[in-house]
Amino acid sequence: MPPVTEPNAPTATSAQVVVGDIPDQRARLQPRHNLLTKLNQPRQEQSVVVLAGGWGVGKTQLAATYARARLAGGWRLIAWVNACDSQSLLAGLAAVAEATARPADRPPPGSADAGQVVRRWLEADGRRCLLVFDGAEDLTVLRPFIPAIGAARILITATEEPSDHLGTIIPVNVFDPEEAVAFLNERTGLADEAGASAVAAELGQLPLALDQAAATIARQHLDYATYLAELRALPAEGQLAKQESGEVQPYPPGVAEAVLLSLRAVRAADPLGVCSAVMEVMSMMGSASVRSDLLRAAGQEGVLLGGGRRVAASMVDQALDGLKQRSLLGFSQDGRAVSVHHLIARVTRDGMAQQGRLAPGFRLATSVLERATDALAMPRDHAAAREFPAQITALLNNAQEHPADVDEELVSTLLRLRLQALRHLVEQGDSMPQAVAIGEPLAVDLDRILGPSHPDTLNAHNSLALAYRAVGRTAEAIPLLRQILAAREQWLGADHSSTLAARNNLAIAYRNTNRPAEAIPLFEVNVAACERLLGAHHLRTLASQRNLDHARQEAAQAVSEAHDVAEDD
Repeated sequence: MPPVTEPNAPTATSAQVVVGDIPDQRARLQPRHNLLTKLNQPRQEQSVVVLAGGWGVGKTQLAATYARARLAGGWRLIAWVNACDSQSLLAGLAAVAEATARPADRPPPGSADAGQVVRRWLEADGRRCLLVFDGAEDLTVLRPFIPAIGAARILITATEEPSDHLGTIIPVNVFDPEEAVAFLNERTGLADEAGASAVAAELGQLPLALDQAAATIARQHLDYATYLAELRALPAEGQLAKQESGEVQPYPPGVAEAVLLSLRAVRAADPLGVCSAVMEVMSMMGSASVRSDLLRAAGQEGVLLGGGRRVAASMVDQALDGLKQRSLLGFSQDGRAVSVHHLIARVTRDGMAQQGRLAPGFRLATSVLERATDALAMPRDHAAAREFPAQITALLNNAQEHPADVDEELVSTLLRLRLQALRHLVEQGDSMPQAVAIGEPLAVDLDRILGPSHPDTLNAHNSLALAYRAVGRTAEAIPLLRQILAAREQWLGADHSSTLAARNNLAIAYRNTNRPAEAIPLFEVNVAACERLLGAHHLRTLASQRNLDHARQEAAQAVSEAHDVAEDD
């Protein structure tokens, strides 16, 4: 495997480097000065801070406020990594490595351990550098990528506090009553402390639920009493949404009802259904952000509304802006990426389940992702290739929670999209850990669904084997390469060019794992086939002969070394 090139850490004279989808500031966001004061405290010895709290308490918004302040303060690096799953985490770390590499070193470090490379240069010189891991589900997965020393600031948002010492923990809880009332009155423009207090109590002072309430009240020009009455009229529907959910954790108080009220208002003001379609697509892909360009393209190509009905890009933008104003969707600071909160996505899916719309929703989201494959073919669009697997994985995970709504056609389409994602990651070569993460479960599913000899299964095994070799796990590639060789010998014949390539790949893997004796017979077969088919002086024949000679030399050296050890004993 080629050596990993260290990216150049930004210097004091370098341009500011910004990586990832830093959330934009929400309208009239409650500043939470007490938490920001804790977050801004200077820390010489401990540069890791964990913002820990339940869903919907505002951890991400707090982290984003801190990140935007560092951005305005001219820090050298501000990197935002979605850490909700391994796909997003590895994609984000690879993006950080690419963005901080010197132009002469691109394509960036590859490959095998971009996360470790980022960690090393942050440990060497992390002054005025911020790396945010947002939405970490498993803090143990993050630990290998967190600098152990140095001045870099590492900020983690998580739903649970770490069980062992990871850094300074700042608990993030719901608003206190005064904060909740001030938030509602500021957002709605009302001056009714008693009414605001009643709504806040009903929603458990949870920032996410209060954000939904404030947006609905302001957009519909309601007073608090009217909103509260509508909210309390929904307990049966809200409770049903909770029961439909396959997740163990119940909704926080009032969240399902507040989101359902917002969604109901959206449907009432959306005769064409553009807003509803966008919400369905986003909720199907939950934890993964989606580029607004992709949603515009889906509208223009007649995918978003189905039936070939085309939607102008301006109408999609209007829908996105309306959903943002209702606090149902969030945007990155540059406006390119769209995201939805975990709880809002979950309520949306549960509402779709009530209406029997999950199956069409899964098909809609899959059709949108099929359009994304065009972006993957663009030269060096590494960002699209890294985001694509996370979007597919999120959709797949949500689909697996509702197997009754997943038909064979959807399963087949998702398999094909996963295979495309794996192939593109391997071809671009700088996100091999991510390729392994998507390739391993895909290979298992293809073996089970299509069979071990199906061409798609073999292609996935071949891509996974290449990824294993790139990350230094060649021994795990060998069983896959054996299977590929056996299948190609059976279906294509021993002398087919694809069979020769498969035999050569397996032999090289044996050499790379210090097993030259097992490589020799494979190289011998290839040399004989090349001489017979191409002639003794063909370049391919000569290359095969060189490989054979090297394997024989390595095998002889291994025998000699073993003999020397035996004599010493």
